[in-house]
Amino acid sequence: MGLTMKPKDLIKFLESNGYEFIRARGSSHHIYSDGTHTVSIPIHGGSEFNEKFIKRLLRQTNINLELLLKYLNR
Repeated sequence: MGLTMKPKDLIKFLESNGYEFIRARGSSHHIYSDGTHTVSIPIHGGSEFNEKFIKRLLRQTNINLELLLKYLNR
């Protein structure tokens, strides 16, 4: 599939699905929560997240991959 995303785009997607910024752990990890699920998003410069990381994050948040693809208009 070749799915990749920049951290800021993934954060916008999470926020559009009810996740809010909780706190930053150091300068490289941001914690987001919807009240039920909490996830850590690593922020490392301009690097993009690969498909494996994105799918793991979706499993942690119980968000369907099809919802993400719809958000990305794919």
